[in-house]
Amino acid sequence: MRLNVARHIVQCLVLALFLSPVAFELFTGAIPGDFFFFGTLASSTIFGVLVLVDPFAALESIVASRQLPTISLLVGTATILVIYLLIRGRIFCGWICPVNLIVEVVEFLARPLKRIMYKESDGEVPFFTKINRRTKVVTTLGVLILSALCGIPVFELFSPVGAVFRGLILGAFVGTWVLIAVVIFEVFFPGRLWCRKLCPLGGFYQFIGRIGFFSVKSKGGCIDCDACKKVCIADPSILDPVIAETDLVVRSGDCMLCGKCLDACPKNILDIKA
Repeated sequence: MRLNVARHIVQCLVLALFLSPVAFELFTGAIPGDFFFFGTLASSTIFGVLVLVDPFAALESIVASRQLPTISLLVGTATILVIYLLIRGRIFCGWICPVNLIVEVVEFLARPLKRIMYKESDGEVPFFTKINRRTKVVTTLGVLILSALCGIPVFELFSPVGAVFRGLILGAFVGTWVLIAVVIFEVFFPGRLWCRKLCPLGGFYQFIGRIGFFSVKSKGGCIDCDACKKVCIADPSILDPVIAETDLVVRSGDCMLCGKCLDACPKNILDIKA
């Protein structure tokens, strides 16, 4: 199976898992909280005992409350964080995040429109495509500082990631306006502005993204066709050292291990290895 197909299957299964309490309520009449699993990507519970907390959401909560975390918060956060650190930090963005899935679908559907727009604009690109991908790390720090100053987890007020699950599961649509803006930008413009350059959650995982046992590695023998760069959803520039063969490992913390570069390489010289 192509790795990119496997990734989309995982994304859909994760979405189905979080929606399963709603289906449980519809078919049984019981409250969703009675299901063995309930919650959102920010915080969820298994059998009402094990609490799983997104590390960035936990960090926001800690700086906002200005209090030491509870044992349950530490355990729930550490469980998720260890998984990401063992594999690679930004796999959340490539394999879990529903916004990435939505953006990829929209990107695929909008491809014909973009071809027409580029042809009519003589190849001109919007200024925001030149924003550095590391900007989202600055956004991450800004969110944490604002959370500390305001006393509330600021990202939760506009998070498009939270909007997907809160809207579908809890009926709350905070952050929906950002999600709509992300989709509109993806329809009309190139560059994946939100996911690559602005998302504070992505910035957090980029920051820890160099840690992990798995990386995209090259066997050498690149023919400079740039097929891998054309499909990279993180940022094509992270593949430059491998293409130039100044390094045989994609070391950037931005790499999501999405596998699209592996599937696209005509020489099959790329692989994901420990």
